[in-house]
Amino acid sequence: MLTENQEKYLLKIPEDKKVKIVSYNPKVKEIVAHIKRKILEEGIDLEVAHMGASVLEISGQGDIDLYILCKEEDFNVYISRLEKLFGQRVSGISIYKWQLNIDGFEIEMYLTDPKTQSMKEQIDVFEKLKNDRELLKEYESIKLSADDLSFREYMRRKYEFFNRILA
Repeated sequence: MLTENQEKYLLKIPEDKKVKIVSYNPKVKEIVAHIKRKILEEGIDLEVAHMGASVLEISGQGDIDLYILCKEEDFNVYISRLEKLFGQRVSGISIYKWQLNIDGFEIEMYLTDPKTQSMKEQIDVFEKLKNDRELLKEYESIKLSADDLSFREYMRRKYEFFNRILA
């Protein structure tokens, strides 16, 4: 069962968009370390959470998901500094997003409040996967079985899995 917001998101995904699943690439670690170092050198003292398949070292889309955790009321303190480092953000209302490409890796980086319901759920799912090898194997299996499917179906399967483990 999906939430109303999940259903709405799925409808925004182009029907012809396909997903390609690739094996974990250890080069991810040095790219993440490089980005974190740039943020720290800019004097931004916020937690940068690396989440998703790449930090779990499982097969996935080969992308990197980073979350810069910050109280929403403090976003304006950091937005221009992050834009200086990473260019113009691509979206933002209560979450700001940057899309980067470093050494062929697509990176989605978000400035987000860890206290929002969606971020709390994302952190909870990530912690469950990180600490339960059986759940992690099941998650990777879901990803592998979705190779070459539509991105919409891939996301539907992921959401169903996430909702089940959060219940």
